Amino acid sequence: MSFPGTSILKITPASPASRAGLKAGDSILSCNNEPVRDWVDLLMIASGATASFFIGRGPLRRVVNLRRRPGVHWGIELAGSSVRGCRNKCVFCFVDQQPSGLRASLSVKDDDVRYSFLDGTYITLTDQQTDEAISRGFSSLHVSVQTTDPLLRGRMLGLPGSAEILPQIDRLAKHGVEIQAQIVEVPGWNDGESLENTLKDLFSRPNVTILGIVPVGLTKWRSGLVPLSRASKKQAHRTLKTILEWRKKALNKRRTPWVYPADEYYALTGLEIPSVSFYKDSSLAANGIGLLSVMIDQCSDKMFSGEGVILTGTMAFPYIEKVIAKSNYSVVAVGNTLMGPLVGVAGLLGGKDVVDVVRRLFNKDEKIFLPSVMFNHDGVTLDDFTVEMISEKTGARVIVLNSIAELT
Repeated sequence: MSFPGTSILKITPASPASRAGLKAGDSILSCNNEPVRDWVDLLMIASGATASFFIGRGPLRRVVNLRRRPGVHWGIELAGSSVRGCRNKCVFCFVDQQPSGLRASLSVKDDDVRYSFLDGTYITLTDQQTDEAISRGFSSLHVSVQTTDPLLRGRMLGLPGSAEILPQIDRLAKHGVEIQAQIVEVPGWNDGESLENTLKDLFSRPNVTILGIVPVGLTKWRSGLVPLSRASKKQAHRTLKTILEWRKKALNKRRTPWVYPADEYYALTGLEIPSVSFYKDSSLAANGIGLLSVMIDQCSDKMFSGEGVILTGTMAFPYIEKVIAKSNYSVVAVGNTLMGPLVGVAGLLGGKDVVDVVRRLFNKDEKIFLPSVMFNHDGVTLDDFTVEMISEKTGARVIVLNSIAELT
């Protein structure tokens, strides 16, 4: 069988591919006699401990059999596997409302059906993405719906015309593709009656297995963009009421909660965070759904004997303060001057804001605890501060926490 081949961009040193003599510039003509278009094919076809690669190097052809231990990658990076960019101009796009000077990866707008399937990133679900998902046999996708009204959806995506979503969802249903959906609620756009209609449409689609609803995030860097507003307390109450009503319907008809509100709705309304059981079927923690409940549950019976200062965003502050109320720890809310006062999540705090707070309020050698969500995989904040830099600039002993429950 003959395939066009995919070029190898890079080979990781000391990897199975490197030890077998593969080099950058070689072509993978097939793997296990299946075509390899990109890294997704490679992951799906060569998922086991052994794989047979048909390799081209110029006019030469050879078969290379590779073996690996569990957890070890083949060490092959393919050309053309970079994330596909988003062509929409969504009125609520967070990338468009960031300050300059942040690391380059933060300016990437992705809309890649491959990453949606494998990594859970959200896509807008175009006809082309639907075709690719079906042709590749993807079993599930994460989809940003916003609204099922085609004209309104087109406006929200910044398109000149309408943007259908239900026909694509129905096509995927015929091929057994499940959808985890998301709605970014923008007051005056897709809330109220529009939200009700969208929930009704999505609930009637059995392949939409779960839905998360999150309020729009707004920074102070929106000059020249479409004017938007954050949900008021009253609006947040109304949305939360709508979500909980649909949750009851889902529990009755589907035997699953189905729809979940972001933690921020509870912060906006001042209502108590639900128990962990409320989120038992949820897979939406990455969307800020259920994180506060988990934190509260983990700390409910914990006796804290240590001491120090916990820094966090303004949203989680009152909940952490309540959790540690009977301990020698204290908690301080760090205002976000990097993104603006409407951004209260800890994951979007900048290192400079932390440094400024510590310098202003505390003496050197203070033990400071920071949330791990402030830092990326390389240990760097949005504004390129590391833990070591924060410690050096403040003189504080800085400790990074994955959870408040890690406190002694």
